[in-house]
Amino acid sequence: MAKFTRLTNLEVTGAVNAPGGISGDVTGLLKGLFKATSISKAANYTLAAAEKTPYIGITLTAASKTVTLDLPDGTACLLVNEGGSNAFTVKNVSGDSGTSIAAGKAYLVRASTTANGSKLTLLNDGT
Repeated sequence: MAKFTRLTNLEVTGAVNAPGGISGDVTGLLKGLFKATSISKAANYTLAAAEKTPYIGITLTAASKTVTLDLPDGTACLLVNEGGSNAFTVKNVSGDSGTSIAAGKAYLVRASTTANGSKLTLLNDGT
């Protein structure tokens, strides 16, 4: 039986690739909590690299603004409008038509770098 290489306190910058692609060749259990981002802005905004986390909570203090996620193709995240009153439009790329996110709504986002190719699934429709 092959022995495993155990790594502790490992920090990886960039992509982690497995032979044959990431599509199922990397297996195991992820333990712990995922990083979350909480953003509060008053103007149109594009996420910075460090803000692209599995949970993205956004509050916009002004109405009718747009947030561009700029997530890599095929990635997923939870996107929540944490604000109490203002809706905002979310796009993944600048060419998207955008989706209005009402206050308090949560979406599962599967990002696409093709304009209007991202999929947003509402998780709390109130029914």
